[in-house]
Amino acid sequence: MFALERREKIYDYILKAKNVTVLELSKKLNVSEVTIRKDLSFLENQRLIDRTFGGAIIKSPIIKEESYFQKEKYMINEKHLIGEKAAEFIKPNTTIILDTGTTIMEMAKCIVNVKDLEVITTNLKIALFLSDFENIEVTLVGGKVSMKSKGCNGIETCKIIEKYNVDSCFLGCDAFDISKGFMTTNIEKMYLKRTFIKTSEKSFLLASSNKYGKRSMLKVCDLSELTGIIVDKQSQKLIDDFNESDLDSCVFV
Repeated sequence: MFALERREKIYDYILKAKNVTVLELSKKLNVSEVTIRKDLSFLENQRLIDRTFGGAIIKSPIIKEESYFQKEKYMINEKHLIGEKAAEFIKPNTTIILDTGTTIMEMAKCIVNVKDLEVITTNLKIALFLSDFENIEVTLVGGKVSMKSKGCNGIETCKIIEKYNVDSCFLGCDAFDISKGFMTTNIEKMYLKRTFIKTSEKSFLLASSNKYGKRSMLKVCDLSELTGIIVDKQSQKLIDDFNESDLDSCVFV
């Protein structure tokens, strides 16, 4: 059994049982306790479970907003691969919107050589980073600053964004699901993301696989309303669900 398949089985088992022990999983899957501990560490790093003494419990499926610095600590390689793939959709002499988020920041690192690029963003860290490159014109749209996301939002922010017509927007993700769509944690973020989509010819969701199957407070849109979804391959269930669906806009990296 491959590691990815085994971890999916472990996660499904914890999902049903709510809490398990390392010994229990070791006997069920006929692998060593050392292997199980490594698998649990992997699932914990993906924010899918919480480790306990001698075992693990399932995390709540309802996502709440985490700080930017918390998100920076996990799935770093996967986020970079997603960012690299997203950068391939950007052409010279175009205007794009970059949302907030650590995956979007990884994408920003991959577009620094694109010529004559105009970037509109509400994220303080992304704006500051890209401002060092002469080939990129950066517009930081202000508003109420979120201490957690390091981004601006609010009614005035949406009103400014509505004035633009852009080629593409690239959206950060809190939670997503084939049936429930693309979700976020608060109403200000929801309206801002909807405004990004409305003002853009194309819209791309950048999502790490640990967000799949989770729920958050508010729905932004159905996945079918997006031009593309870029996600890593760390969840076999996600891959299977998309292969069985009518959606053909998902790119796996």
